[in-house]
Amino acid sequence: MRPKVFIPQPIPEVAVERLKQVAEVEVFPHVDRVISREELLKSVRGKNYLYAMAEIPFPAEVIDAALPDLKGIAAMYIFPKFVDIKTATERGIPVTGIPNMLVETTAEFTFALLIGTAWRLPEGDRLLRERQWKQYQSMAFLTTRIYDKTLGIVGLGKIGKALAKRAQGCGMRIIYTKRTRLSPEEESQLKVEWRELEDLFREADIVALTPTLTPSSKGLVGERLLSLMKPTAILINTSRGAVVDEKALYKALKEGRIKGAGLDVFEREFPNPDPGPFPGLLELPNVVVTPHIGSAARETREAMALRTVENLEAMIQGRRPPDLLNPEVFGEPPRDTGDRIG
Repeated sequence: MRPKVFIPQPIPEVAVERLKQVAEVEVFPHVDRVISREELLKSVRGKNYLYAMAEIPFPAEVIDAALPDLKGIAAMYIFPKFVDIKTATERGIPVTGIPNMLVETTAEFTFALLIGTAWRLPEGDRLLRERQWKQYQSMAFLTTRIYDKTLGIVGLGKIGKALAKRAQGCGMRIIYTKRTRLSPEEESQLKVEWRELEDLFREADIVALTPTLTPSSKGLVGERLLSLMKPTAILINTSRGAVVDEKALYKALKEGRIKGAGLDVFEREFPNPDPGPFPGLLELPNVVVTPHIGSAARETREAMALRTVENLEAMIQGRRPPDLLNPEVFGEPPRDTGDRIG
């Protein structure tokens, strides 16, 4: 009898077709809404493997509803905190994630958001669509060029480094800060300059947030750091929403203490009951918001889905999956995740 897999949200068809070669696959078909709790609990019953998605929490209740048939959970996510891994481990259920496959895509998106915010592209689009553009004068709609500006990157990891390369290609100067400073050789090779956090916020024309979410970065950007920014400066966040105090950001933007912000992530996102940015942010014309789509390139999502299928295939075939998050179920020591919390 072929194993049964449930996928609670549509995924790229190439991944579904590959999975169908080794299992019976049921996919929740709607793209206009998230599966309800009741639908999820009903759908997981009798399934052997569950495909986990970031918008849909898999707490103990869902895991237990799938027992005793459940044999594995594969998440299409690097760090799936929406899955109750502790409960799965206690029940002897392996859980997998995926490796970081998002570096170039997220860096590209971050740079696009940076340019779009500096050049006020969404605002210009709205003006024209709403037929509010009635003149062509030198001061009618001024934007900010990025050439010769200073980009401050907070968290110069893989994504930050890829962002730096793109910005340098457009004539930007790069300063950075991170928990562990790079060696002089690395700084020279990457053509970046170290700054303490507060100095970076004072000096940068555009600040891009790309840190990992840890206890030390949670709530990092609040009233104090925002007050150090130039009135002409722009803040970009594609890391995690919890890095920024959105209420403080709203106040700084509304009072004109900084020029603008581009945000792809927010303090409250799914599976919270009322996701989305701090309400006032949506009313400000100098804010560009996107719905957490930093990895939403078709090519990237297909690669992520196929990697998740690889983990499912391994579990179905009785092999140790490549991206195991709870090696304890195989009698191995727990995985070290450092202080990452999201």
